[in-house]
Amino acid sequence: MKIKTTGEEFLVDGYISSDSGVVTAAIFMAVVPGPNGDFCLGAYYGYAGGGVNDGGFFSIDIENSIHQHMSFDQFDEMQESNSFHHEILEALLKNLWVYVDDDNEIMTLTEHGLSLESNDGFWISDNFDGDLLAEISDLWSMSLRFSF
Repeated sequence: MKIKTTGEEFLVDGYISSDSGVVTAAIFMAVVPGPNGDFCLGAYYGYAGGGVNDGGFFSIDIENSIHQHMSFDQFDEMQESNSFHHEILEALLKNLWVYVDDDNEIMTLTEHGLSLESNDGFWISDNFDGDLLAEISDLWSMSLRFSF
């Protein structure tokens, strides 16, 4: 799958987990080339505990191994400081909502989400790298954790 921004297109990798028809986590990310090395940018949303869903964004400077988590407020502030990454993160979040719906605070798969081929409640794109997310997953609000 791909996202399109102003004049550029990026490949997107994703992960969606569900249990009994309820989505527990959705993550969409893209590797973006930069003048000083590649960045992995992503948007996520999922179960945070206590009957609440939450989400945010992340940025991984692959060259320098810098992992940054961003809340929705930090994302809004980013529009002025890094409009290129902001545009990509916004496109990733929009892409997430193509596959997942959060109606009445219960996340479910949309029609597009139901068309994904899942295995035991998990859909993982071919190039999704959960190991890359080990450090970020300790920072985000949802209960899903990746590890090495």
